[in-house]
Parts: sequence; C-alpha cells; structure tokens
Amino acid sequence: MSAKRLFLILLVLMLVAISMDASAAITVIVETSKNADINSIAASLGGTVLDSMPDDSKYLLSLPSMPSTLPSGVKSMTLDTPLVLPRFRGSALSATGSGGTLPWYANQPAFNLMSAASARAKSTGRGVIIADVNSQVDVSHPALQGHLTTGHDFIGNSGPKTRTGATLEQSTASFLDQSTASFLDQSTASFLDQSTASFLDQSTASFLDQSTASFLDQSTASFLESGSAGHGHGTMVAGILAALAPDALIMPLRAFDDSGAGDAFQVGKAIRYAVRNGAQVINLSLGFTSDAAEVSAAIDFAVAHNVVVIAAAGNSNSSEPQYPAAFPSVIGVGSTDLEDVKASFSNYGQSVFVAAPGVNIITAYPGGYAVGSGTSFSSAIAAAEVALIRSLATTGIYNTVAATAVNVDPFNSAYAGQLGYGRIDLLAAVSASGQTTSVTRQPPASRNFGRHIVRFKAGTGKPDRAAAAARAGASVHFNYDIVDSMAIEVPPSALQGLVNNPNVMEILPDRGVFSTGFAGAGGSQSSTQVTPSGVTAVGAPVTGSDGSGVGVAIFDTGIDLANSDLAVASQTYSAFGGSCNDDNGHGTAVAGLVSALNNTIGIVGVAPNSKPYCVKVLDSTGTGTDSTIIAGLNWIYTNWNLVTPNIKVVNMSLGRAGTINDNSSYRTAVQQLYNLGIVVVNAVGNDSSVGVPSRVPATYPEVFAIASTTVLKGTTSCKVNSAIIANAASWYTTDGKFDPTTKIGITISAPGEDSETVTSTCGISSVGMVTLQKGGGTMRASGTSISAPLVAGVVARLIQKGNTGVENIRSILRSTAQLVGTAPYNSPYVGYTFDAEREGIAKAP
Repeated sequence: MSAKRLFLILLVLMLVAISMDASAAITVIVETSKNADINSIAASLGGTVLDSMPDDSKYLLSLPSMPSTLPSGVKSMTLDTPLVLPRFRGSALSATGSGGTLPWYANQPAFNLMSAASARAKSTGRGVIIADVNSQVDVSHPALQGHLTTGHDFIGNSGPKTRTGATLEQSTASFLDQSTASFLDQSTASFLDQSTASFLDQSTASFLDQSTASFLDQSTASFLESGSAGHGHGTMVAGILAALAPDALIMPLRAFDDSGAGDAFQVGKAIRYAVRNGAQVINLSLGFTSDAAEVSAAIDFAVAHNVVVIAAAGNSNSSEPQYPAAFPSVIGVGSTDLEDVKASFSNYGQSVFVAAPGVNIITAYPGGYAVGSGTSFSSAIAAAEVALIRSLATTGIYNTVAATAVNVDPFNSAYAGQLGYGRIDLLAAVSASGQTTSVTRQPPASRNFGRHIVRFKAGTGKPDRAAAAARAGASVHFNYDIVDSMAIEVPPSALQGLVNNPNVMEILPDRGVFSTGFAGAGGSQSSTQVTPSGVTAVGAPVTGSDGSGVGVAIFDTGIDLANSDLAVASQTYSAFGGSCNDDNGHGTAVAGLVSALNNTIGIVGVAPNSKPYCVKVLDSTGTGTDSTIIAGLNWIYTNWNLVTPNIKVVNMSLGRAGTINDNSSYRTAVQQLYNLGIVVVNAVGNDSSVGVPSRVPATYPEVFAIASTTVLKGTTSCKVNSAIIANAASWYTTDGKFDPTTKIGITISAPGEDSETVTSTCGISSVGMVTLQKGGGTMRASGTSISAPLVAGVVARLIQKGNTGVENIRSILRSTAQLVGTAPYNSPYVGYTFDAEREGIAKAP
C-alpha cells in the first residue's frame, strides 16, 4: 500500500472519529458561582461555551460527556431539554388580505363565539406588549402591519446551538421570499380555487361557514400538516393576536428554527428578554413533557415582575401534564370547537386553566392566509384576552380570566372538571375587568395559584410547621397528622422564606386530582330493585358474605345523604368544610355499587351490609388536589378505629397523571394506611394511551389498581367488525401488567360497563352499568370509576370472612379471580395494546 493511500485512509478515519465525537457531545445548562470563569470551566471539561444568559450566571455548554463530579465554581449542571413546536392541522387559503387595524378574518365564527367585536369596543389592548416565543414571523405580512414591535432572533442564521442573535424589525426582516417560495404557489395549489370558493365572499357573510367549507375537514386537510412544524407557526399565532387585540404590540421572539426545533435554554432566555424589554404578556404556544428547570425559573422571573404567562396545553388528547402549561403560575389553554366540545386533539386535566376555540382558526400565514387547528392557536386567543384585560387593569387578571369563563362541563361529560374554568369569553372578561375580586365558581382545584405541599423533617411538630408558615406569610389549609407536611397558599414572592427554612425537606405544587369520570346515560325511576350486571358478575351478596361489620370509606364528591338506598355513617368528612352531601353525583354512583341496600328500591350493591363512610375530597366539578386527598387520608388515619364498624377499605375512583415519586407526602400517607392493614382500592383511569406507572395513586404499590371490562356481549351495526364479546377489556381502560416484585400494575379487573356497541361507522360506544343517581332513582355509567367500587365491595366481603393483611387479601383476590389466564379478552379498539397479562375478573367469596 502506498504511503499516499495510507495517509488518505488515516485522514478519513480521523475525520470519522472527529464526527463521532461531535455527534456524541451533549448540551448542558451550567449555573456558576459568582465570579467563576466559565471559559476555564468549559476548557477543564473539554467543552465549549455556546451561549450565556444575560445578567445571570447561567451558560449553555457543549461537553463530550456529563462529568461525574462538578468542577469548582459550578453550582449546578443539567441537560438542556430539546423542544419541538407542536404539530398542527390546516390548509392554506388563497385569499387577498389588506393591511390596516383589523385583519379581514377578525369576525370569524370562533371569534364571534367569544363576542370579540363587542369586546374590542371596550378594550383593544392599547399600551400592552405581548411577547410571543415562537418560530420566525413574516413581518412584512399585510395583516401584521402596524401590530409588531421590535423583537429578537435567538436562532440567527445558524442552527439552534449556534446563537448569533439578531433584531427582528418590520423594516428589515423578510421571513419569506415569495418569489421563490413554491410552498404557496397558487397555480399549483388546487386545494382552494378562490374563484369558486364563495365562502370567501365577505359581502354575503358566508365566508367562514365552517359547516359547508369542506376543506376545513381535519381528516382530509393535511396540506399544512405535511410541512414543517415551525414554518408559519409564528406568523399564524401573531395573526390571531393582531385580530383580537389590535392595539396591543406583538414582540416576536424567535427561539425555534423553521423545522420547529429549539431548546429549554433558548426559551428561558427569550422569556427573560421579554420581561426585561417591557412585555406584560408572554405567549408560549409550545410545550414539553418534562419539567425543564430553566423554563420554570424564567417563568418565575416573569411572574415576579407581574408578567402573565400563557401556554398551550398540548395536542395529544391526554391528561399527561404538558409544560409550561402545567406550571401553577401559567395560564394553560386547551382547545374547544364551536359547540364548546373539547377538540379531539386537545389535552385536558392539570395542563388546562381555561379553554379557547382551537378548531379551524383562520389567520395569517407566510405569503397569504391559512386555517389551522391546535392548542397553539387557543393559547394565542387567551393571550389576546389577557392583553385586553391588562389594558384596563394591572391586577386580578387570573381571577378575571377564570371568573368570566363559560362552563363547558355540560357539553363534555367525559372531561368534566378537566377543562379548567371553562371556555373564555372576551366580552365578559373586559366587562368585569377591575371589578372581579374573586372567582365566582368553585375553582378547578388543579390550578389554584400559590398552593403548595410542604414536607418537613421527621418530627417537626404541627405548631412548628404552622409557625414557619406564618413567618413566610403563608396561609395553612391543612396541617397533617399522617405525615410531617402541611398544605399552604403563599404568594410566589414569599415562598423563598420556606425554601430557606432548614427544616423544610420538599416543596411541591398542589397538583390537581380528578374523578375518573364516567359517561352518564340518563336517569330513571324503577318500582323494583335492580341488580347491576357488574354485581351479578362478581357475585351477588348472600348471608354471611355481604360486607357486614366492615366500614368502607368513599373518597369522592360526597354521597347523597338523603338517599334511602344508602345507610351512610353519621361520621363524615369534607376537605372543603361543611356538608359531605354530594353536589356532583359521581360519589353517589360509586357508593351505590359498594353499599346500596338489599331492599325493594334502587339497586343492590356488592356489599349491602357494609357501612359507607362519606369522605368528600372532590368538589362539585369532580376536582380536588393532592392536599385534599391527603386530608381525607389523614381523617381515616385518625378515626378508622374510633368508628363502628372500623374502616377497613377505602375506595378512590379518582386520580391524576404523575409518577411514583412526584409527591412523597401523598405516598407516605397511603403507606400509613397500608401499615394499618387498610386496603385502598383505586380506579386506574380511562386513558388507554398510558399505563399504570403514569397514574397516581394507581402506581403506588400499596394500592389495588383496578382496570375495566365488559360484562355482556355487545351489538354491532358495522359491516366489517363483529360484536365485542363479554369479559373484554374496555376500550377506554388504562392497563399495565402486575409486577409481583414491585407490586405495580393492575391488581385485578372488574366490570366497568354492561357492554360495548360497535356503531354503523365502526366506532365503539359504551352501554353503561346501572347504579344510583343523586336525588333518587338510577342511572347508567361507565368507566374504571365503576370497576373500583365493585372490587371494594369484594374486599369488604373477604375481610368479613376473616381475611386480614393487605398483601394477603391481594393474593386471594388474584388467585380466586374468574377466568385467570383467559380474561380480559383483547379489545378491538385501535388504541388497545395487550399488556401481557390476563389477570382475570374479580370474584366475591
């Protein structure tokens, strides 16, 4: 081999090695001590400095690997979180727009639903700057003329990791060279021929008739979806802001490239820039699934400067929290349609403070106009509302947004209590601005700003905890016996006093908890007693096996105390104070399946001679918090053996997204009951896209997590799909194989519905199980909320038979189940995945 050939081979290998090293590099956020030399630190680690945070000792570094120990001068080092702008659906419009104060699409139906025109008569957002952290904006777009102020480009002309910041101004920045941008070449874009699209004829006021504009059909409108997530995203959001708050100024902050890629450091930097440059409102139409510390810190910085932050709740149709929407100080926004129904894609639960229209929103687009769907656009609408309010008042903005929202729970029974305060109403908000001092409806407890759970060192007494709270200016909601913790409410600016307390071990947000909601199917009165199909399936009660002598606590929305089919114990507890009476209906339905009396009316429960104890931890919307659940557990802990019969079983048809270690106070409280031999039965949830480890408290090894099945064979009107058989996994149920070592997974399944119907369009609908209705009579309902109380009744009967010990009872429940190894049968639902275990269906002794 010649020397020249050998040299070339070695050169190639060296370049490959260099390339491999570069590809293996990691990007980290480093916080240094004062006066530390970041360049020396980077060099000592074999890395380079990519970026810095102005006026802060935080830097972005590229390193070959994460060091095992922190070098001198480094206070913390965390991986930078990559972010991607959310995908959205839509189609481009070939419409001719014009500049001016108000874009032509400002009176579209989605905006009219919120009385936008009337709201603009009271406030236009004058004097307010809205910073939008997004992809690049088409600053020359006619719809945005006169609406933009100077922004900043944190990406520059290079990739996200090479920051060469530039200023964005209308006079100099051109986002899209239309002469070369074939993306919107109207000669080839046959998806919308303006000459035939009469809905664009504003003179006939039919230009936005979504019922006839078939190009808006999300199932076929994938033109924009096929493009990159970043392209056009910033322009579309800015177009919405300009239409709804026309006199506010939009500060475009580019933190994402045209592919939609960015990272937490850059978003945090943009947020801080917005605050320092006069923004009063920040819109974040973006999201990520992890709690990125740098973004969280930047948002805290914004809130401390009286800046309101709004964020998109996410487009995954999931209750999994999306950040920053799920941060307690952020207004997270979900999407609804023109009928106030949750959009099919919208997230729900902890991430949602309010909802806003987000389906088929017409707005500006680079080189033209477009229609799109997504929580990104709902977030922009809510940000515009905040700007309208902020123009009139400097305080009380969160309360105004919440108090003036329209309750949409009646249109979303499956998501009741999980769509925040409701759909925003612009006119009501500006009309109430400056007058609203408190939320008029009981708030969704998931979004109570300033509420935290504080855990102290073991042995810190209740008086010492209370004193610490008083010194920090916090009000105490609960001071627990069951765990060395308390639940407080404190202004963000005062929280530092507790952070610095040497006895404080942990401070966590008081997360929202929701009933594992079911779909009601109407009520009825019956002249004779009915045995629900699920009671028959697990085993109808008989003398000697009816729950006699066993107390069962119902953790829920309360119980209908006047219901003559329930003999509720006189000892009750409400975490909200006052009566334990059910003002929702969920708790009564659950209690009925456990303990409805064997008489001549209503239904008969699995354990009719057990004694139901009412423990109200969810409000009238089916919402509570970790703190209210712990308060209920605390009541059981201090009273379980002081009442007759003793409380031996707890049913919790509730839960939230989370992980096993996200709240040590919550889990410790559950462990305390476990150590007392009290069995906690939990409905795992109605989201088939997640597993048990993603649900709290279902993921706690100390609880019995219960999944749902059908009881009977259903019917079908579909020509290609057969009927769904009995004992099949319910289409909605959360699932997860039980691990005998960790004790995490589904302990047992139980009926959660009568059957499932396959419709003529080959969809699946549930036929609910008969249970008690608040106010008397019966109703039908489906869900793991129905499965759990059936198992709670079975457990009560096992305890009646002399069985003790939580793990012993779990073992008996699993070993004596019906159809072990055979059921639940697979669901034909497209989202169903077999979890590799057929644990069987609960059977009473």
